[in-house]
Amino acid sequence: MTSQNPHIRYALVVPSTSLKAATRVPAHVRQLLRIDVYEVTDDNRVCRPTN
Repeated sequence: MTSQNPHIRYALVVPSTSLKAATRVPAHVRQLLRIDVYEVTDDNRVCRPTN
């Protein structure tokens, strides 16, 4: 994850049970690191949380 290209983003995909831990990192820090968090629900839907 060393690319300086601003168009490259990274994703962290976690189950619903881990979403709280994954989003403990402040949103502005995740934005600076270009990391998006996605949640996989119990019925296997993938969604992007609002925070």
